Amino acid sequence: MSLPVRRMVLYKHGVGFIERGKKFKGNEPIKLKFKKKEMDDILKSLSIFDTGNGRVTGVSYETAEDITAKLAEKAITVPDREAMLGLFRQLRGYEVKLNTTQEEVQGIVVGTQEDPKLTGEGELVEREASVIIKDADNNIKPIKADDIVHFNVLSSEAFDDLDYFLDAITTERKKNIKGVTVFLDGKDHDVSVNYIVSMPSWRVSYRIAFNEKKTILQGWGIIDNQLDEDLKDINLSLVAGKPISFIYDIYTPRIVPRPVVREEVRTVSAPVDLEGGMDQYEEDEMEMMKEEKCYDFEEECMDGLMADEAPMAMKKAMSRSAGMGPPAGMSALMSAPAPEPTPDMLQESARVQTRSVEMGEFFKYDIETPVTVKRGQSAMVPILQCGITCEKEHVYNASKMPLNPVVTMKVTNDTGAVLERGPILVLDDGTYVGEAILPYTTNGSVNHIAYSVDLGVEVKEEYNSGSELEQIEISNRYFRKIYMEWKETTYKVTNKKKDKVDLVIEHPKSSYEIDEEETVKPTDETDNYYRWKFKVKGKKTSDFTVRETTITHYTEYIRDSSTSTVEHYYKSKYISKANYDKIQEIMELQAKIHKLEEEADKLDEEREDIYEEQERLRENLESLGDTKKEDTLRAKYVDKMDSQEGRLEAIKKREKAIEKQVEKIDDEIDKKVDKLRDDGGPLTKKPKNLVNKLKRAIKR
Repeated sequence: MSLPVRRMVLYKHGVGFIERGKKFKGNEPIKLKFKKKEMDDILKSLSIFDTGNGRVTGVSYETAEDITAKLAEKAITVPDREAMLGLFRQLRGYEVKLNTTQEEVQGIVVGTQEDPKLTGEGELVEREASVIIKDADNNIKPIKADDIVHFNVLSSEAFDDLDYFLDAITTERKKNIKGVTVFLDGKDHDVSVNYIVSMPSWRVSYRIAFNEKKTILQGWGIIDNQLDEDLKDINLSLVAGKPISFIYDIYTPRIVPRPVVREEVRTVSAPVDLEGGMDQYEEDEMEMMKEEKCYDFEEECMDGLMADEAPMAMKKAMSRSAGMGPPAGMSALMSAPAPEPTPDMLQESARVQTRSVEMGEFFKYDIETPVTVKRGQSAMVPILQCGITCEKEHVYNASKMPLNPVVTMKVTNDTGAVLERGPILVLDDGTYVGEAILPYTTNGSVNHIAYSVDLGVEVKEEYNSGSELEQIEISNRYFRKIYMEWKETTYKVTNKKKDKVDLVIEHPKSSYEIDEEETVKPTDETDNYYRWKFKVKGKKTSDFTVRETTITHYTEYIRDSSTSTVEHYYKSKYISKANYDKIQEIMELQAKIHKLEEEADKLDEEREDIYEEQERLRENLESLGDTKKEDTLRAKYVDKMDSQEGRLEAIKKREKAIEKQVEKIDDEIDKKVDKLRDDGGPLTKKPKNLVNKLKRAIKR
């Protein structure tokens, strides 16, 4: 007995929940057929309920074992050719009853033989087959195969194997189809069988009919019937959401490897012989060990793992019915006419009988009219038809469509339903104007549906940028300079058409902030864009500028600043008169250090020159001889070198004095720098909107 499909729930992630059932009398088992690849889902999800006066006693199903390997374990198999003789060969040793054209013979099959049949000239015409039988009187009798009318297998074991072989061969014809049988007890049954299987994901497509007075949204669900049967008057539900689902290999039998423990081998003691008995005992034991197969744990485990991959013979798997109670009834689906062009005609067309139901994380469309879909066919079912808030807008986004804006429908989802992602066809006053993709939209959300490019409106962009020093702080011996960096984007919009357009400019967000003093506050914003909405008159060109600013910081060591730089800061009113005077004192002390450092550099150069001169004098002294004139010259060189040594000592002394002076002035500068305090400076240049930015930047 088969059960028809009563209800089907389809999900977006490729799973279908199927409910079969009917009322009937009797105990005939219920037979279900599934594809082999579906059996994991079936064993994981199959639920059976009998709400009548009967009960479910068990379920059996065909295992995943290879039929050929399975048949090899059985005593009876029948070859493809010469089936009768082949069967008798398999029945050797089993008792049979033969009915021939002359007699009835009962006995045990000994075997078969084929005798050559010759002509008078000795030529082979054919072979004559016979079955050899041993009867109750132990007589061996050949029975010609051609004379056998029919025969019975009297051995129940052989007969069961033959039945199994025939059933297996029948199943083998449909290798990918597996049978599941449900066994029942009782007379009156109201059986419901539920399970999940992989199904094509349901899809959705929309039509939106717009005019200034009223806009209608129509949605169609698209489903596929990939079951091996027609779906007739079923209840259909389409679920938007993504429940967790997976495939668990529970169909393939698993054999867990276990260690092999062998019986202890005990040898028979040989006669006691002091001379040769021990040698004989060792030789006998060694020979026995050679015959005994040694246990190798790694080899046995590998064999076990290989066996685990092979299917395990399994005739029947029984299970009590368990799980949740029968699911609540679902609504169903209806056929609807194709969408008409105008909103009024769409609204007045066949009403969509669909009930939308919120299910926490999911949203469900219950089709309230029974659905019929032929095997191997698909269907479109209406799931939505209602008014929706819609406004036509032009949206310009340079990164998505440079030069021209796209025409969009600004759709507010006030339908009360969750709209799944899908293609949408747009009708404007009954005319096709384009297509788009409607993203996943929750109830109350707003989306722009771009369906066309407006070549009659052009948008060009101009860019400008710069930076300005806004404030200087004195902090920890440094000037902390705060700059305002800015950038401007000017959108030049030209409307070549005679009619005005509503234009939305999408400007990308960045680390900069909108300058609220210079730029109009955005009409709206998304995660990545600011939006401004304008009306652009026909045959006109309009400009709109977006100014953005950000604050950056740079530091400058006060002692490294030049006098002219500090004077510029003071004249530009970045630092106060009090701090300027203190810094001037520091600059004067720093100038003294520079002067001393310059003197030290000159002394260092002079010392290097003396070293070079002394090296030259030493070379000259080495070349002089013993003449009187050379003695005079030698004395002159020596006097000069003595004079230079005195100068080197004086240079060294002066360098130490400079070093001490520099250290003293350095200490004085550090004390003066430490006494500097930031008094904020006269913030006379800052516009009001920047003051807060600067305060935030200062805190950072």
